[in-house]
Amino acid sequence: MYYVIQRHHGDPKKHYRAYSVPRYISSEKSQNIIFEFQHNGETKRKWAPKEEIVLLTDDHALFQTILKKLESLKSSHLEKIDTAQTQLNNEINALLNTMKNAFETIQKDN
Repeated sequence: MYYVIQRHHGDPKKHYRAYSVPRYISSEKSQNIIFEFQHNGETKRKWAPKEEIVLLTDDHALFQTILKKLESLKSSHLEKIDTAQTQLNNEINALLNTMKNAFETIQKDN
């Protein structure tokens, strides 16, 4: 069994995918790696660009160690992002309240 950590694009809070594959195909001439899966008795193939592969190993302990480090980093950074998002929302609300009060003052003066 081989263990893969692959970069994930699109979701800013999910940066990687981790999965296992029984077999893969790669060559120096190709910019992709082909992973083979068994699904309902059929062999399915899925390719991934080599530059998206962070780890490809048959060492399960190494895979688990790196996965734990990535999860710890992700958790730490997501906490910081959530804190910053809360602070930003508070600042936006303060700005909106200030603007609302300014508009009310302008309307009263006219």
